[in-house]
Amino acid sequence: MFLAKVSINRPVMITMLISVFIVFGLLAYFSLSLNLMPKADLPFITIQTVYPGSGSEEIETQISKRIEDAVSTVSKIDYIESYSMDNFSMVVIAFELDKDVDIAAQEVKQKVDGILSTLPEDSERPTIDKFDPGAQAIINLIFSGNLDARDLYEYADKELRDRFSQIEGVAQVEITGGQEREIQVELDDRIVFQDRISLSQLTQILAAQNLDMPGGQFQQRDQEYAVKLDGEVATVKALQDLDIPTWSGSRKLRQIAEVNDSGKEIRKRAVYFNNVNRIKQENVISIDITKTSEGNPVDIARTVLKQLPEIRAGLPQGTD
Repeated sequence: MFLAKVSINRPVMITMLISVFIVFGLLAYFSLSLNLMPKADLPFITIQTVYPGSGSEEIETQISKRIEDAVSTVSKIDYIESYSMDNFSMVVIAFELDKDVDIAAQEVKQKVDGILSTLPEDSERPTIDKFDPGAQAIINLIFSGNLDARDLYEYADKELRDRFSQIEGVAQVEITGGQEREIQVELDDRIVFQDRISLSQLTQILAAQNLDMPGGQFQQRDQEYAVKLDGEVATVKALQDLDIPTWSGSRKLRQIAEVNDSGKEIRKRAVYFNNVNRIKQENVISIDITKTSEGNPVDIARTVLKQLPEIRAGLPQGTD
Protein backbone atom coordinates (compact mmCIF):
# COMPACT_ATOMS: atom_id res chain seq x y z
CA MET A 1 0.00 0.00 0.00
CA PHE A 2 2.85 2.37 0.83
CA LEU A 3 4.50 2.03 -2.61
CA ALA A 4 1.16 2.41 -4.38
CA LYS A 5 0.32 5.53 -2.36
CA VAL A 6 3.71 7.14 -3.01
CA SER A 7 3.49 6.32 -6.73
CA ILE A 8 0.09 8.02 -6.98
CA ASN A 9 0.99 11.05 -4.89
CA ARG A 10 4.52 11.56 -6.33
CA PRO A 11 4.50 10.31 -9.94
CA VAL A 12 7.46 12.50 -11.02
CA MET A 13 9.72 11.16 -8.25
CA ILE A 14 8.83 7.55 -9.03
CA THR A 15 9.36 8.16 -12.75
CA MET A 16 12.82 9.65 -12.14
CA LEU A 17 13.73 6.79 -9.77
CA ILE A 18 12.77 4.16 -12.34
CA SER A 19 14.65 6.10 -15.05
CA VAL A 20 17.81 6.05 -12.89
CA PHE A 21 17.58 2.26 -12.53
CA ILE A 22 17.05 1.86 -16.28
CA VAL A 23 20.00 4.11 -17.20
CA PHE A 24 22.41 2.42 -14.79
CA GLY A 25 21.18 -0.99 -15.88
CA LEU A 26 21.88 -0.16 -19.54
CA LEU A 27 25.33 1.23 -18.68
CA ALA A 28 26.17 -1.93 -16.76
CA TYR A 29 24.87 -4.16 -19.56
CA PHE A 30 27.01 -2.53 -22.26
CA SER A 31 30.16 -1.83 -20.19
CA LEU A 32 30.65 -4.95 -18.06
CA SER A 33 33.00 -7.49 -19.60
CA LEU A 34 32.07 -11.14 -20.01
CA ASN A 35 34.18 -13.74 -18.26
CA LEU A 36 33.86 -17.45 -17.69
CA MET A 37 36.00 -17.23 -14.54
CA PRO A 38 35.53 -14.36 -12.06
CA LYS A 39 38.57 -12.18 -11.46
CA ALA A 40 40.39 -13.41 -8.35
CA ASP A 41 43.86 -12.72 -7.00
CA LEU A 42 44.99 -15.94 -5.37
CA PRO A 43 48.05 -15.55 -3.10
CA PHE A 44 50.32 -17.96 -4.96
CA ILE A 45 53.69 -17.09 -6.51
CA THR A 46 55.72 -19.46 -8.70
CA ILE A 47 59.46 -19.20 -9.41
CA GLN A 48 60.61 -21.19 -12.43
CA THR A 49 64.27 -21.65 -13.35
CA VAL A 50 65.75 -23.53 -16.30
CA TYR A 51 69.24 -25.05 -15.95
CA PRO A 52 70.02 -26.94 -19.18
CA GLY A 53 71.98 -30.18 -18.89
CA SER A 54 71.63 -30.56 -15.12
CA GLY A 55 70.18 -33.42 -13.08
CA SER A 56 67.54 -33.28 -10.38
CA GLU A 57 70.11 -33.39 -7.55
CA GLU A 58 72.06 -30.40 -8.93
CA ILE A 59 68.77 -28.55 -9.44
CA GLU A 60 67.75 -29.14 -5.83
CA THR A 61 71.04 -28.16 -4.17
CA GLN A 62 72.17 -25.34 -6.47
CA ILE A 63 68.85 -23.67 -7.34
CA SER A 64 65.72 -24.82 -5.45
CA LYS A 65 67.30 -24.82 -1.97
CA ARG A 66 68.94 -21.41 -2.49
CA ILE A 67 65.71 -19.85 -3.70
CA GLU A 68 63.77 -21.37 -0.79
CA ASP A 69 66.25 -19.96 1.73
CA ALA A 70 66.12 -16.52 0.11
CA VAL A 71 62.32 -16.13 -0.05
CA SER A 72 61.59 -17.73 3.34
CA THR A 73 62.02 -14.35 5.05
CA VAL A 74 59.09 -12.78 3.18
CA SER A 75 56.19 -12.02 5.53
CA LYS A 76 52.89 -13.94 5.74
CA ILE A 77 54.04 -17.12 3.98
CA ASP A 78 51.74 -20.08 4.56
CA TYR A 79 53.99 -22.75 3.03
CA ILE A 80 56.68 -23.28 0.36
CA GLU A 81 56.93 -26.24 -2.00
CA SER A 82 59.66 -26.94 -4.54
CA TYR A 83 59.86 -29.34 -7.47
CA SER A 84 63.33 -30.26 -8.74
CA MET A 85 63.47 -32.09 -12.08
CA ASP A 86 66.07 -32.58 -14.77
CA ASN A 87 66.87 -29.16 -16.30
CA PHE A 88 64.07 -27.40 -14.39
CA SER A 89 63.21 -26.05 -10.94
CA MET A 90 59.88 -24.70 -9.72
CA VAL A 91 59.28 -23.18 -6.30
CA VAL A 92 55.66 -22.51 -5.26
CA ILE A 93 54.98 -20.01 -2.46
CA ALA A 94 51.53 -19.90 -0.83
CA PHE A 95 50.74 -16.77 1.18
CA GLU A 96 48.02 -16.07 3.70
CA LEU A 97 44.73 -14.90 2.18
CA ASP A 98 45.07 -11.32 3.46
CA LYS A 99 48.43 -10.87 1.70
CA ASP A 100 48.36 -8.53 -1.33
CA VAL A 101 49.59 -10.69 -4.22
CA ASP A 102 51.17 -7.74 -6.05
CA ILE A 103 53.21 -6.75 -2.99
CA ALA A 104 54.12 -10.40 -2.47
CA ALA A 105 55.37 -10.72 -6.04
CA GLN A 106 57.51 -7.60 -5.64
CA GLU A 107 59.02 -8.82 -2.37
CA VAL A 108 59.78 -12.25 -3.85
CA LYS A 109 61.42 -10.63 -6.88
CA GLN A 110 63.69 -8.54 -4.63
CA LYS A 111 64.77 -11.62 -2.69
CA VAL A 112 65.48 -13.62 -5.85
CA ASP A 113 67.39 -10.75 -7.46
CA GLY A 114 69.62 -10.68 -4.41
CA ILE A 115 70.87 -14.26 -4.97
CA LEU A 116 71.26 -14.22 -8.76
CA SER A 117 75.05 -14.11 -8.41
CA THR A 118 74.99 -17.33 -6.38
CA LEU A 119 73.07 -19.33 -8.99
CA PRO A 120 74.97 -21.34 -11.65
CA GLU A 121 76.24 -19.22 -14.55
CA ASP A 122 74.67 -21.49 -17.16
CA SER A 123 71.21 -21.31 -15.59
CA GLU A 124 68.59 -18.99 -17.04
CA ARG A 125 67.17 -16.06 -15.09
CA PRO A 126 64.34 -17.18 -12.77
CA THR A 127 60.83 -16.34 -13.93
CA ILE A 128 58.42 -15.09 -11.26
CA ASP A 129 54.69 -15.36 -11.97
CA LYS A 130 51.46 -14.80 -10.09
CA PHE A 131 48.90 -17.58 -10.28
CA ASP A 132 45.99 -16.40 -12.40
CA PRO A 133 43.08 -18.85 -12.87
CA GLY A 134 41.82 -16.78 -15.78
CA ALA A 135 45.11 -17.02 -17.71
CA GLN A 136 43.90 -19.85 -19.91
CA ALA A 137 43.59 -19.96 -23.66
CA ILE A 138 40.17 -18.84 -24.88
CA ILE A 139 40.84 -19.57 -28.59
CA ASN A 140 42.78 -22.40 -30.16
CA LEU A 141 43.75 -22.24 -33.84
CA ILE A 142 45.40 -24.94 -35.94
CA PHE A 143 47.89 -23.85 -38.63
CA SER A 144 48.75 -26.67 -41.04
CA GLY A 145 50.20 -27.17 -44.49
CA ASN A 146 52.68 -28.94 -46.69
CA LEU A 147 55.65 -26.84 -45.56
CA ASP A 148 58.63 -28.20 -43.70
CA ALA A 149 58.16 -28.25 -39.89
CA ARG A 150 60.80 -25.50 -39.51
CA ASP A 151 59.20 -23.25 -42.13
CA LEU A 152 55.78 -23.82 -40.58
CA TYR A 153 57.08 -22.80 -37.15
CA GLU A 154 58.99 -19.82 -38.58
CA TYR A 155 55.88 -18.39 -40.25
CA ALA A 156 53.68 -18.98 -37.20
CA ASP A 157 56.26 -17.38 -34.89
CA LYS A 158 57.19 -14.38 -37.04
CA GLU A 159 53.87 -13.61 -38.74
CA LEU A 160 50.84 -15.14 -37.01
CA ARG A 161 52.01 -14.59 -33.44
CA ASP A 162 52.61 -10.87 -34.10
CA ARG A 163 49.29 -10.53 -35.92
CA PHE A 164 47.18 -12.01 -33.11
CA SER A 165 49.19 -10.25 -30.37
CA GLN A 166 48.08 -6.87 -31.75
CA ILE A 167 44.42 -7.58 -31.00
CA GLU A 168 43.12 -5.55 -28.09
CA GLY A 169 42.71 -7.64 -24.96
CA VAL A 170 45.18 -10.38 -25.96
CA ALA A 171 47.84 -11.05 -23.31
CA GLN A 172 49.80 -13.94 -24.84
CA VAL A 173 49.95 -16.04 -27.99
CA GLU A 174 51.58 -19.43 -27.39
CA ILE A 175 52.80 -21.69 -30.20
CA THR A 176 53.09 -25.46 -29.87
CA GLY A 177 54.37 -27.84 -32.52
CA GLY A 178 56.67 -27.57 -35.52
CA GLN A 179 60.41 -27.27 -35.09
CA GLU A 180 62.49 -24.24 -34.18
CA ARG A 181 65.60 -23.60 -36.25
CA GLU A 182 68.98 -24.41 -34.70
CA ILE A 183 72.54 -24.37 -36.02
CA GLN A 184 74.28 -27.48 -34.72
CA VAL A 185 78.07 -27.80 -34.38
CA GLU A 186 79.06 -31.48 -34.07
CA LEU A 187 82.68 -32.13 -33.11
CA ASP A 188 84.66 -35.25 -33.97
CA ASP A 189 86.01 -36.98 -30.84
CA ARG A 190 89.29 -37.89 -32.51
CA ILE A 191 89.97 -34.31 -33.67
CA VAL A 192 89.04 -32.87 -30.27
CA PHE A 193 91.53 -35.20 -28.54
CA GLN A 194 94.21 -34.76 -31.18
CA ASP A 195 94.12 -30.95 -31.26
CA ARG A 196 93.43 -30.60 -27.54
CA ILE A 197 90.35 -28.47 -28.13
CA SER A 198 88.70 -27.06 -25.02
CA LEU A 199 84.93 -27.27 -25.42
CA SER A 200 84.32 -24.41 -22.97
CA GLN A 201 86.79 -22.22 -24.85
CA LEU A 202 85.21 -23.16 -28.19
CA THR A 203 81.79 -22.20 -26.83
CA GLN A 204 83.11 -18.80 -25.73
CA ILE A 205 84.74 -18.21 -29.15
CA LEU A 206 81.52 -19.02 -31.02
CA ALA A 207 79.51 -16.74 -28.72
CA ALA A 208 82.02 -13.88 -29.10
CA GLN A 209 82.15 -14.25 -32.90
CA ASN A 210 78.34 -14.10 -33.13
CA LEU A 211 77.72 -10.81 -31.38
CA ASP A 212 76.69 -7.29 -32.36
CA MET A 213 77.91 -4.61 -29.98
CA PRO A 214 78.01 -0.79 -29.81
CA GLY A 215 81.28 0.89 -30.79
CA GLY A 216 80.67 4.38 -29.46
CA GLN A 217 80.20 7.45 -31.65
CA PHE A 218 82.14 10.04 -33.60
CA GLN A 219 81.48 13.60 -34.75
CA GLN A 220 81.84 15.11 -38.20
CA ARG A 221 81.19 18.83 -38.28
CA ASP A 222 77.79 19.30 -36.63
CA GLN A 223 76.69 15.68 -37.06
CA GLU A 224 77.14 12.84 -34.57
CA TYR A 225 77.14 9.22 -35.77
CA ALA A 226 76.69 6.06 -33.74
CA VAL A 227 79.03 3.16 -34.50
CA LYS A 228 78.00 -0.48 -34.27
CA LEU A 229 80.35 -3.43 -34.59
CA ASP A 230 78.49 -5.86 -36.82
CA GLY A 231 79.79 -9.24 -35.70
CA GLU A 232 76.74 -11.46 -35.96
CA VAL A 233 77.23 -14.45 -38.24
CA ALA A 234 74.88 -14.07 -41.20
CA THR A 235 75.22 -17.43 -42.95
CA VAL A 236 76.18 -21.00 -42.15
CA LYS A 237 79.15 -20.71 -44.53
CA ALA A 238 80.47 -17.72 -42.55
CA LEU A 239 80.21 -19.79 -39.40
CA GLN A 240 82.09 -22.65 -41.03
CA ASP A 241 84.92 -20.25 -41.99
CA LEU A 242 85.52 -19.01 -38.42
CA ASP A 243 89.13 -19.34 -37.26
CA ILE A 244 89.48 -21.55 -34.20
CA PRO A 245 92.82 -21.64 -32.26
CA THR A 246 93.97 -25.18 -31.50
CA TRP A 247 97.12 -26.80 -30.12
CA SER A 248 98.34 -27.49 -33.69
CA GLY A 249 97.54 -23.97 -34.95
CA SER A 250 94.59 -22.01 -36.22
CA ARG A 251 92.00 -24.06 -38.11
CA LYS A 252 88.65 -23.38 -39.72
CA LEU A 253 85.59 -24.54 -37.82
CA ARG A 254 84.59 -26.79 -40.75
CA GLN A 255 87.93 -28.62 -40.36
CA ILE A 256 87.25 -29.68 -36.81
CA ALA A 257 83.44 -29.92 -36.76
CA GLU A 258 80.39 -30.51 -38.90
CA VAL A 259 78.11 -27.47 -39.00
CA ASN A 260 74.47 -28.24 -39.86
CA ASP A 261 71.53 -25.93 -40.40
CA SER A 262 69.08 -28.09 -38.51
CA GLY A 263 66.34 -27.79 -35.90
CA LYS A 264 65.99 -28.07 -32.14
CA GLU A 265 64.98 -31.32 -30.53
CA ILE A 266 61.19 -31.59 -30.59
CA ARG A 267 59.92 -31.80 -27.00
CA LYS A 268 56.30 -30.83 -27.73
CA ARG A 269 54.28 -31.93 -30.72
CA ALA A 270 50.83 -30.84 -31.88
CA VAL A 271 48.50 -33.30 -33.65
CA TYR A 272 45.11 -32.44 -35.13
CA PHE A 273 42.47 -35.16 -35.32
CA ASN A 274 39.01 -34.57 -36.81
CA ASN A 275 36.81 -37.31 -35.36
CA VAL A 276 33.88 -36.51 -37.63
CA ASN A 277 35.73 -36.74 -40.95
CA ARG A 278 38.38 -39.17 -39.61
CA ILE A 279 41.21 -36.82 -40.62
CA LYS A 280 44.56 -36.82 -38.83
CA GLN A 281 47.29 -34.22 -39.40
CA GLU A 282 50.66 -34.35 -37.63
CA ASN A 283 52.47 -31.45 -39.32
CA VAL A 284 50.50 -28.72 -37.54
CA ILE A 285 51.05 -25.72 -35.27
CA SER A 286 48.71 -25.10 -32.34
CA ILE A 287 48.14 -21.38 -31.66
CA ASP A 288 46.64 -20.65 -28.23
CA ILE A 289 45.35 -17.12 -27.56
CA THR A 290 45.16 -15.98 -23.93
CA LYS A 291 43.34 -12.82 -22.87
CA THR A 292 44.29 -10.21 -20.30
CA SER A 293 42.46 -10.04 -16.99
CA GLU A 294 40.41 -7.09 -18.31
CA GLY A 295 39.90 -8.47 -21.82
CA ASN A 296 36.47 -9.43 -23.11
CA PRO A 297 36.61 -12.97 -24.58
CA VAL A 298 33.59 -12.36 -26.80
CA ASP A 299 35.11 -9.23 -28.38
CA ILE A 300 38.47 -10.98 -28.86
CA ALA A 301 36.80 -13.98 -30.52
CA ARG A 302 34.80 -11.75 -32.85
CA THR A 303 37.94 -9.83 -33.83
CA VAL A 304 39.88 -13.03 -34.52
CA LEU A 305 37.08 -14.48 -36.66
CA LYS A 306 36.79 -11.16 -38.51
CA GLN A 307 40.51 -11.15 -39.35
CA LEU A 308 40.75 -14.82 -40.36
CA PRO A 309 39.70 -14.32 -44.03
CA GLU A 310 42.38 -11.64 -44.49
CA ILE A 311 44.99 -13.79 -42.73
CA ARG A 312 44.10 -16.82 -44.87
CA ALA A 313 44.52 -14.75 -48.05
CA GLY A 314 48.13 -13.96 -47.11
CA LEU A 315 49.21 -17.46 -46.05
CA PRO A 316 51.88 -19.35 -48.01
CA GLN A 317 50.52 -21.60 -50.72
CA GLY A 318 49.41 -24.98 -49.44
CA THR A 319 48.75 -23.85 -45.84
CA ASP A 320 45.57 -23.13 -43.93
